[in-house]
Amino acid sequence: MRFCFKNLLNCIKGFFQFLFLIRKLYFSKLKFKHYSQFAEDISISRLFPKRYKGFFVDVGCFHPKKYNNTYMLYRKGWRGINIDIDNIKIRAFDIARPHDINIASAVSNIEGEVVCYSGGFYSLTTSLNKTFAEKHGNCTKKKISCATLTKLIDNSSYKDRQIDFLSVDAESHDLKVLLSLDFSRYNPKLIAVETHCALFSEVSRSSLFQFLSNQGYGLVGWCGLTILMANKQLQKEIANQKMLLR
Repeated sequence: MRFCFKNLLNCIKGFFQFLFLIRKLYFSKLKFKHYSQFAEDISISRLFPKRYKGFFVDVGCFHPKKYNNTYMLYRKGWRGINIDIDNIKIRAFDIARPHDINIASAVSNIEGEVVCYSGGFYSLTTSLNKTFAEKHGNCTKKKISCATLTKLIDNSSYKDRQIDFLSVDAESHDLKVLLSLDFSRYNPKLIAVETHCALFSEVSRSSLFQFLSNQGYGLVGWCGLTILMANKQLQKEIANQKMLLR
């Protein structure tokens, strides 16, 4: 009798384990909500305190939500500056992100009028780099005003405020965008920037990576085409957080 009862308990236990596995396999939430192209925003959000509301700058912002590295932060109460070459894209930000400062301008380490190359209306590929743009098919060119990133921030209400997060997606013009920023004044805690290298050995040899390393930045993440580089301040905070979790 005891043997039969034990078998019955094992059968019940096995049945509930089977139901548990079915729920895990077929009814668990598998889709994580993100807005960035390669889910960069999930990694970015985890590098800051949960309830922190910081200041971001997004160069090459493209779309207020889709493929956007700052929209998740915006939803959490962050605010900042969005910059794009295309005026139509900035009009979209004015509608969908009215609490941000939205600027239509090219960004580089030179000022004045420049030529930009575009793959079409509201194109993913709009760049000051002609060679890069032409690799993605036929492109049209037009003249547009250009300013340094420092000047654009200086002319806003965020003048002299440290940047918590800087996103740069300038279609192979990223280094010149970074060169146009006064790091001694704005010193972004975290920078997300595109690199079109497949291997870390290639990334580490790139001028962009070397420039950020010389500024004291260290790699803290790599998502798709995007590397995440933290300044010394944030690197220390991340290290301290890891120590607390041990």
